[in-house]
Amino acid sequence: MIYLVLLMFSINAFAQVLLEGNPEQLNLFALSPDGETLAGSTFFGTIHLWDTVTGAEKNVFKSEFNIGAGAVLTFSPDSTLLASGSEHSRVTLWDVATGKAKFVLEHGDVGLIKAISSISFSPDGATLASCAAGAFGHNNMFVYLWDVETGEKKSEIEIHEFPTCSTFSPDGTTLGIGTLGENAYLWDVNQNIEIARLNFDMAVIYVKFSPDGATLAAGHRFSAQSQQITLWDINTRKETGRLHGYYGNLWGGFFAFSPDGMILAGIGATTVAVDANHIAIDMVGLYLWDILNEKKKIISEPLFFAGVSPDGTFYAVEAQQEEIDGINTDTYFIRTISAAEVFMEVSAHGKLATRWADLKMSE
Repeated sequence: MIYLVLLMFSINAFAQVLLEGNPEQLNLFALSPDGETLAGSTFFGTIHLWDTVTGAEKNVFKSEFNIGAGAVLTFSPDSTLLASGSEHSRVTLWDVATGKAKFVLEHGDVGLIKAISSISFSPDGATLASCAAGAFGHNNMFVYLWDVETGEKKSEIEIHEFPTCSTFSPDGTTLGIGTLGENAYLWDVNQNIEIARLNFDMAVIYVKFSPDGATLAAGHRFSAQSQQITLWDINTRKETGRLHGYYGNLWGGFFAFSPDGMILAGIGATTVAVDANHIAIDMVGLYLWDILNEKKKIISEPLFFAGVSPDGTFYAVEAQQEEIDGINTDTYFIRTISAAEVFMEVSAHGKLATRWADLKMSE
């Protein structure tokens, strides 16, 4: 009985807030670094902003470009700017307070696909890196570094592989770049030279540095049917761990570290074997991985992952369909749970867990 009470308490701790404004179908979300604002985008370029505490709609941005199915959204470190990518190889920098576009940054002709695959700000907010997805074998420079204050291009990085994602190190000196090839690059942004190349089995979908900069987490395909997150030691360039259950795709596989670097949060999936050659996805939901022992905790049913706030609260968004005036409409809710609330789970010995390592984790 005590076990059931504690388990129910931990589930109920997953707070829920309705997002107001009746937005049309949303396909990507981003949490501001200060944890106060949630952004959500539609296929056709509309971006909604909400207060994360009340769910009240703060503003609506309307881009002149379709963001497309491959949407990318990210806030500046000080939460004053929002960058959105479009399927026309353009990045729009929005002023969060006024709702006006500050700059439109253009990659130009990058091949057949003409989509922005990744946007990332440097830790000081002065530089923005954008990756443009083009045709395989195209010779254009795909990774651009922009001056956020002037909107001018500062430099470009030549990667002879299809770039899918990028992330700055905490000190801002290194850019991690993932590709559709079998490599992820560590790039010195000041000298514009390659520092190291990390080899993977298949395409790299998303990369993220740990808060201390000592580890690079790379989400990638492990085989034709499975994906995982591999952890690399930046100093030794050696693999230090593998986190299984990751579920990512291009423009939709991002994850984030908790502030202490001990937990990695993102979208995962359980899989079932259909036959010897095929694996089917059984359930997609929010996963929390313990970095130390490489185990995971499935927190909820299908959700969009949004980010982690400075106090360690994990944010996700749930879409619930309901009929309004005879029309099926999606209603969205912010779902939040803190690391402390996760620790309320019961350990394998039936005792109240007070540390992440004490949780009864999934293998």
